[in-house]
Amino acid sequence: MDATAMTPDRAGRKQRRLRLILGLVLLPAVVGALAVGVAVGGQNTGIFDGEPPRWAGNLGRLLVILGVIVEVAAVVWVVRTGRYRAARQSPLLTLSWSHRRRLARQVRRGTPEADEDPALLVETARQFAGQRWFVVLVAGLAMTSVGQAFLGFAPFFAVIGGLLLVIWAVLTVSVLRNARRAEAFLRDHPDLSGR
Repeated sequence: MDATAMTPDRAGRKQRRLRLILGLVLLPAVVGALAVGVAVGGQNTGIFDGEPPRWAGNLGRLLVILGVIVEVAAVVWVVRTGRYRAARQSPLLTLSWSHRRRLARQVRRGTPEADEDPALLVETARQFAGQRWFVVLVAGLAMTSVGQAFLGFAPFFAVIGGLLLVIWAVLTVSVLRNARRAEAFLRDHPDLSGR
């Protein structure tokens, strides 16, 4: 057997790591390009207002349009596949916030408590695992905010756009990590589904 051959799980982890690194490199690159463009190429650029050069205006409009298309497509897909309806009919909605947080903590840690309802733990894990679609919606929001920053072409919009991108990057990592942990929880505790 070849020592350089990778297992599918290890290859998947390497791909996820590469995507994360690309995201962390592209995010500052886009915000940095905007900041440099504002500093060097902006005409009549103030703190809150500026006139973008033609390339920035065109790029901004394109990103806003693409972002809105991605957002609408994600929402339509969620509604058409029944995911929205399933989430609205979840038994978890009748629980208190503290109980839902306790369930989420157990799923994330992979350690169910003995007195917890197994059906609620399984439902929590399934909801976490099924939230990957949210990343597509966040990508559309990120494109829209970067496009708006290019259209505004002022330092204020660059800072706000950068902060929003950081928040959405953290949110994306959190959603994907929770989905992975929920899948591991369901895999490690198949006896909970049978009860």
